[in-house]
Amino acid sequence: MNNVYVYIFDNIQSLNDNFVARNVHRLPIFRQKQCLKYKQELDKQNCLISYLLLMRGLFEQYGINEHVEFIYSENGKPYLISCPHIYFNLSHCKKGVVCAVADFEIGVDIQEIRPFNINIAQRVCNKTELRLLKDADNPAELFCRLWTEKESWVKATGNALFEIAKKDLPTVNFRQLFIGEYWISLYAEQEDIECHWMIMDGNDI
Repeated sequence: MNNVYVYIFDNIQSLNDNFVARNVHRLPIFRQKQCLKYKQELDKQNCLISYLLLMRGLFEQYGINEHVEFIYSENGKPYLISCPHIYFNLSHCKKGVVCAVADFEIGVDIQEIRPFNINIAQRVCNKTELRLLKDADNPAELFCRLWTEKESWVKATGNALFEIAKKDLPTVNFRQLFIGEYWISLYAEQEDIECHWMIMDGNDI
């Protein structure tokens, strides 16, 4: 069995106003700069939390307890400079932050449920998906799942969304988690995967 470990923080509303100011020192300099360049406080929080989730995952699964830095592929996918055999992916939205770590290529995406927009769906969904959306009791929820699947595939493979948007996705490579207000989808290169979902609270980060 190929294991993927997914760390989730979805209690952003519990953070106080000075969360970033009190915790930004826990990041390496390159990540501090990236965090503080954002104008919106939510973006700063998400940048900070995603790195802290990564460090927790690296420590718990691989025993790595020091700061790590990233290099980026031509398509912008991040990799660990000091640990090229470990793969990770980060994502965040208004409802939460997620980090996945594994021994093989992965992509993860989190997205809050938004009002359904048929115009957007027609641009990114194939005919089969559009039929499913038309018949769905909750098209907004279904579209959110489909969107996160496509995004996680893009993030794992390096393809552009417009290149794969209307293709049939390899469903055996996906794992999903639905928590009422948001979907998380994970795509892995491996088919025989076991996804370990771990929801963190404020004390965990």
